[in-house]
Amino acid sequence: MTTFLPPEIISKIFEHAYYDAGTPDQKTLTVCSLVSVTWTEPAQRLLFRYVDLSFDHGRRNVSVESFILATDPASEHGHRLGSYVRTLVVDIRPDEAAFKPHTATDFVQVVSHCPRLYEVVLRMLGVHDFDEKTMNELRCLTHRSRPISIRALSLLTCGVQSPILYQLLEVWPTVEFLRLGTEIAASPPSRPANFKLYELTLFRTPAQEILEWLLSASETSLEIVHFRDLPGPESNGMLAIHGPRLRSLRLMHYSLRAAAIIRYCPNLEELILFQLSTYLELAHLPASLEHLSFPNLTWPSFASLDSVVRAIDTLPRLRIVTCDPTAAIHPGYFSALQNKCQDRNIELLANTLPFRTVRLS
Repeated sequence: MTTFLPPEIISKIFEHAYYDAGTPDQKTLTVCSLVSVTWTEPAQRLLFRYVDLSFDHGRRNVSVESFILATDPASEHGHRLGSYVRTLVVDIRPDEAAFKPHTATDFVQVVSHCPRLYEVVLRMLGVHDFDEKTMNELRCLTHRSRPISIRALSLLTCGVQSPILYQLLEVWPTVEFLRLGTEIAASPPSRPANFKLYELTLFRTPAQEILEWLLSASETSLEIVHFRDLPGPESNGMLAIHGPRLRSLRLMHYSLRAAAIIRYCPNLEELILFQLSTYLELAHLPASLEHLSFPNLTWPSFASLDSVVRAIDTLPRLRIVTCDPTAAIHPGYFSALQNKCQDRNIELLANTLPFRTVRLS
């Protein structure tokens, strides 16, 4: 019976397995790929779209050996599976008793099997840098007839003094989306940055000289910034340069410093505040805002919804307000927000996922 399901129904089944939990349901997609011949290719296309070769509690999510074997470019089937990969998650660490680690050589080989790779997510534990042999092999992958050009790079863990970030950006100057989940203290290279960032996400704000180097070639390209730890006043000069071009700003907390940073961004279209303040008025927001979001509303900050309601009156272009579902459990404050949005014909969505914790090590 499953063989004769209309393609649109099969597609809905796969979409549910891929998107419903925020990350792909690998187990369900694997089962789907075994249902019938007509299910195999569309299921594998999604199954291999996001490949997690990291370690979880001492166990690999997927064996690197089995992945390399399955995506062997020498066979037509292996080449096709490798071409499905868009995101690759890899841990590189020294040997431990519980498992054999991934090495830099493994990393190069895995990347070489993914000709259409878009995003790399790396955790480097106990590895200070890539040796010259590894760097040359990575460079070769970018100079093939069909080069592997990474657009999104997440470095979630590395040594504080590790130059890994600079090595990766040298190999992949095509990176436009950069996410740093770790403290970086290694001095930036003397060579100028030659990559143009569109989006920068910082879980830890690096030293000012590093931040300036990272953004030195992005004056006309940077549009989205996410600060988990707010940069201090020493970054005001940099904010004055990049702030006017920013379209989206995402901050962990609303505070006096956050308010000061927002003032450097007069043309924002989107502002995401993961936590509202329980005592600071949400005021002096850019009149250009079209989307205001507070996706992690805690019980003590429910009263701050009144501040949101008052802020809406100052935002003539606002079209969407989003928050997590817990906002709706306090009818007193939330109903005022609902009424204000209804009066202004603003879409109110109380279905935003709360802030998601990312495993850094």
